[in-house]
Amino acid sequence: MSALELRLQPFYGYLELGLYDDANEELESLPNELKTRPQVLLARLDLLMTLKKWEESVLLGQSLYGIWPKHFDFWFRTAFCLHEMKRTIEARQTLLNAPVPIRDIALYSYNMACYEAQLGDVKQAKELLKVACEKEPNFRQQALDDPDLKPVWASIA
Repeated sequence: MSALELRLQPFYGYLELGLYDDANEELESLPNELKTRPQVLLARLDLLMTLKKWEESVLLGQSLYGIWPKHFDFWFRTAFCLHEMKRTIEARQTLLNAPVPIRDIALYSYNMACYEAQLGDVKQAKELLKVACEKEPNFRQQALDDPDLKPVWASIA
């Protein structure tokens, strides 16, 4: 574990406990030279998302993946926020615009399956979910509990 990851542990502990002011204070207490590191900005994004500040999260996420396009977490989180805002077409497009290597990640296929299911392309959703589950078998059970995938539940039950 890196020194920065160790420094962020209290932040994530507070976040898990719902102590959002304390979590924010942890980020604010970091030296300025660390506040612009991708891991710290990802933590800031996680805090905004936990607080359901979707618009702020999208703006931050978009700026971050613009700076660090190979940090795929920024793409995934931004797309998720757009979907939470009922902007699922934009969420799907965000992942489609991400660097091609992101498509090798099981989470990409899983999230795209969710978006396609919600947009009414059940056939494509099933295909994407199959790919996701081949890469990450635990996604099968998760899919059965995910309301975004309700249109495909019968095919995976």
